[in-house]
Parts: sequence; structure tokens; C-alpha cells
Amino acid sequence: MASAILRLSLPVIAGMIIQVLYNLVDMFFIGMLADPAQVAAVNIVTPLFMSMMALATIVSTGAASYISRCLGQHDQENAGRTLSTGVVITLGLSAAATLLGLLFAPSLVRLLGADEQIVPYAYSYAVALLVGSSIIMGNYTMGQLLRSEGATTVSMIGMMIGTVVNIILDPVFIFALNMDILGAAVATVIGNGCALAYYVWYYATNRSLVKFHLRLVSFTREIYWQIFSIGIPATISQLLVSVAIVVSNNLAKAYGVATVAGIGIASKVMTIGTFIFMGFAAGCQPLIGFSFGARNYPRVNAIIKTAMLMTTLLGVALMALFKYQASTLIAVFAGKMDAVLEQGAMILRALSWSLCALGPLMLANTSVQALGKAKASLFLSFSRQGLFFLPLLFILNTKHGLAGLIHTQPLADGITTLVALFVLASVIRKAEFGQPPSIAMSNQPLSQ
Repeated sequence: MASAILRLSLPVIAGMIIQVLYNLVDMFFIGMLADPAQVAAVNIVTPLFMSMMALATIVSTGAASYISRCLGQHDQENAGRTLSTGVVITLGLSAAATLLGLLFAPSLVRLLGADEQIVPYAYSYAVALLVGSSIIMGNYTMGQLLRSEGATTVSMIGMMIGTVVNIILDPVFIFALNMDILGAAVATVIGNGCALAYYVWYYATNRSLVKFHLRLVSFTREIYWQIFSIGIPATISQLLVSVAIVVSNNLAKAYGVATVAGIGIASKVMTIGTFIFMGFAAGCQPLIGFSFGARNYPRVNAIIKTAMLMTTLLGVALMALFKYQASTLIAVFAGKMDAVLEQGAMILRALSWSLCALGPLMLANTSVQALGKAKASLFLSFSRQGLFFLPLLFILNTKHGLAGLIHTQPLADGITTLVALFVLASVIRKAEFGQPPSIAMSNQPLSQ
């Protein structure tokens, strides 16, 4: 079982690590400017970028879940219709994001937490990302849809192409062309564009298991229900993360620009662990969805239990690494900004406790989505940031100041993980109760 999980998860994890580089490379080169305001601006605009990803998640999670279940049921036609419909929905959502974002951009950056010192940098960074939102969202969605059919290596290659392009172009635009933070945003959009071009080529040359074609775009109620009923809860989860970051940044302003910059760097470093767990969960998703579609419930249980153990052990190891090497990790991005280094290391030590819980939490969330349980997915999506984090944030920040602010996320993650495990266990028990005996798995490959 572990070998099956690793076979699908490792390419996704590798791809996610590459995705982390997308996040870290901008921060690295902008940190070389030794300007805390520009470093803080990247953190301020992060919720906007995450909101784009959240909109793309409607399709990338909802459609991916249904495609995997269709393949488990040998329903190739509906899988193709779901893929094609999902791509068109993504195009519409990205166009709306661009128009609305550009219309409200001046007010938006202030709402995100930018003060007068940060506003000019945050605005230029945000506008560039908004102009390229269709490219960014399209790239993310196509990569996720390829994973739904088990083509994790293909998805990883696309991510690698985008990251390499971004790494090459960042110093050119930031330093050689003197574009500063705007150059980082332009490089990010171009990198995403190159990755998207690769995915389009892969589908256009009929190399994928599930085919895309405009004639397959469907208006069938079932497909839209499957996409939105699972995709919207996942989107709510990401949007709440964005809201949480905005609220945190606005509260952190009271502690100075160095603190806002330190939170930004520490949060970016934390994405190393977060994206690894996302890769694990994404790699398990087609296995769980395929097995559930085939009604092979013992295999569903075995996959989840094995993956839970693997992510828990990995989380403990990562927590120890981040806690005891915090200064070294932050120094990579803080450079000569001593105040930012001090604040960032302190914040990273606090946030690192979350790594013990994030693996099981993300796996539980993804498992519920893969099983197609919309209500349970909606509850879990709301719980982490909405039910626990935001209320605790105001309470702990008021009572304990900065220490309370930076320890809120680990506490909320621990509570949410316990709730998520209980919900997942309940969902699996209900699925098994009264169902026909499990059938043999299909011989159709889940990896390419």
C-alpha cells in the first residue's frame, strides 16, 4: 500500500516542492533589495494570489474528484465531459477575477493591510498578477486535472518548466531591468504561462487519458453539481485562509513593518511543509476516489491509514527541523535586514508546531472531497480558519499580544485536525454501511 501511495504521491510532492520555489524565489530575490517594505508587500498581496487559486480550486478540486470517481466506474465519457466543462468554467472565473480585481485594485491593497510605505509596491505587484490571472488560474487547474487521472509526472514537469523560467527571469526583471517588485510579478506570470502551454500541448496531442474537446462541454446538471458541490467547500477553505492572512497582517501592522515582513518570510518558509503535505494528499486523491468509485472500501481504509501514519512521522521531522534551524532558514530571505531576521525566526518557531497536524488534516480534507461528500467537505473547509482560527486570533492577540497572534494558527490546526479525523471516520462508516461487497479494482493504470 505504501508503495502505491508513494508512486503517485512522490511526483506530486516533487511538483509541490517546485511550486514552493515559485513562492520562495520571488521572496529570495526581493529580499536581496534589502527593503523591508517590498518584502512586506509580497506578504500583503499573498491573499490576492491565494484568492485566484481559490477560484481555480472550484474546478481543480471539484472536477478532479468527479473525474477520479468516473474512471473508477469506467465512465470515460463523463470524465471527458467534466474535464472540458471544468476548463471552460475556469476561463470564465479568471476573466471575472481580472475585471473586478483591476477595478478595485487601489482600494484592495489597503484593505489587504498595506500602509503608506507599502502601498506603491503592493499595488504594482497586485496589478501584474491580476492581468495574468487567467494564465495563473489556468495553469493551476490544468495541473490538478491531470493529477486526477494519475498523470502526476506530467503535472510535475509543467511545474518544473514554470519554476525554472521564473528563476531565470526574476533577476533579469528585478535587477537588470530595475523593475524591483513588479519584475518579480511579471516573471511569475510568464513562468505560469510556459507551464500552461506545456499542459495545453499535452492535451492537444491526445496524450492524456481523459480527453478535452469543446464539443464535450456539457450543461448537464449532474456535472455542475459534482464540480461545485465539492469545489466550493474547498474554495471556501482557501478563501478563509486569505481572510485570515489579511486579518493577521492588519493586526501585525501594530508591531511594525519588520514584523509584517517577518510574518511574510516565515509563512513562505512554512509552505515547504504545507506543500509537501498537499502533495501527499493530492497523490492519494485519485487512489481514494478510484477505489471508492469501485466500492473497494477496504482499500480506501488501507490507503488512508497508511498515508496518515506517513504524514504524521514526516510532520514531526519537519517540525524539529524548522524549530531548530529557524534562524538559518529565515536568513536566506532576510539578508542584511537584522530586525526582519529576528522577528521571522521567532515567528517560524511558533508556526512550526502546525507541521505536526497539517499532514493528517490535509489528508482528511482531501479524502472527504475524494469520496464526494459535499456537506462534510463544506464543514471542514469552514472549520480551520472560520470556526477556530479567526475567533482565537482576536482573543489571543488581545490577551497575549504578538505571542498570541503567532501561536494562534498551530492551536487552531491542532483542534481542526481532531475534528477532521472524527468527520472522516464517520463518513467512511456511513459509506460502508449497507453497501454491496467490494468489487475488484480495475486494471486501468492510475499513473502515467
